[in-house]
Amino acid sequence: MDKALQTKRNFLRGKRAAKSRSARGLLCGMLLFVLALPALSCSHEKLHPSLGEEAQQLLDRDRESLIPLPEDKEFAEDALIVYTGILVDKVYELSLVSRTFSADGYVWLEWPPAVQDLMDEKDIAPSDLVRLANRVEIWDSLFEPVTDKPRMLSGGRYYQRYRFSSRFYDDEIEFRRDPFGEVNLPVIIEVAAPSMSDKYAGAILLPHHQANGFMGRSGSLSGYRLSSSSFEPYLHRYSSRFGSWYHPTFSQMRLEMVYQADYWSAFVTWVFPLLIIMAVVLLSPSVAGSLGDVRLAIPSTALLTLIFLQQSYHDELPPLPYLTFLDELFAVGYAIALGLFALFTWGTNTYANAEAKDKRTTARRIDRVDLIFQSISVLVFAGVALGSWVRN
Repeated sequence: MDKALQTKRNFLRGKRAAKSRSARGLLCGMLLFVLALPALSCSHEKLHPSLGEEAQQLLDRDRESLIPLPEDKEFAEDALIVYTGILVDKVYELSLVSRTFSADGYVWLEWPPAVQDLMDEKDIAPSDLVRLANRVEIWDSLFEPVTDKPRMLSGGRYYQRYRFSSRFYDDEIEFRRDPFGEVNLPVIIEVAAPSMSDKYAGAILLPHHQANGFMGRSGSLSGYRLSSSSFEPYLHRYSSRFGSWYHPTFSQMRLEMVYQADYWSAFVTWVFPLLIIMAVVLLSPSVAGSLGDVRLAIPSTALLTLIFLQQSYHDELPPLPYLTFLDELFAVGYAIALGLFALFTWGTNTYANAEAKDKRTTARRIDRVDLIFQSISVLVFAGVALGSWVRN
């Protein structure tokens, strides 16, 4: 009798040990899943197709480039320099989806007699001297001289002011830290006459010595605050030869207006709802292991809420080839909610299949596994948030 009883006890002990190992294996698998998912957002950026050295050189040779002019660059005495200034009165109708914004203001140019002689020789009107390189919807835009003819200044110099009102394409916008990132809105002024490119004359646009302020009183943008602005010269080398043997290079001036998103507004609008949902999810393991139906309902409901919240968030963004800061928080939130659902499924089945006399012991074991997963999930969520912020 004693031997049979000892055999039964050994069998039950082995069964409990197997269940314990199964629970640990399930817990480890879910934690590995949670930890591995955010790493995918880092690894995808490192994957790129390998190119042969010769093919890479061909691509580099024909690639369009934008080269900043150094501040200490010295120009020859006979260099064709056109001094450029700009004042933006209004910035409005920013659309992150289409990467466009509208702006109104003034541009003015000042050039020496040598440039005027070239304009007379090539029959270049003041209205054809420069263009707004990144404007879109030209049919509904304005860029015209304020006066019919340029005004003569002392020393034989010429002065012309232009009025503009247009919609511009933003080629500098970056969303990696969205919704806390910066928005860089450029207005690009470029030499328009082909006869003034570096192939022929090499006219250079430089900032006007009196162009200190670039923004008017209405230069604010709804939902953002102006962080900085700069007006710098560049050389724009085109990738196309336009049917000739030569890659033309044109001088340009870039006004870059950097707007910073309001941190508090962005936090309350997007991050705070996500944190509320994750708090509910991470507190759900505190529900007693015996209440299986209640526990299972929490992560499944949270998953649906996260999906709709992220969809609403992406309705305001263009398609992106990378994850934003908030996207990575959503990703780890999905993983945690899915892991908890699997954990609660295991806990509910384990509790239901336990014998009546083992219910209390089983519930304590489930609660202990829940607490471990709960603690590690909090650390993972905080670690992903910190890592994503630092990396981006």
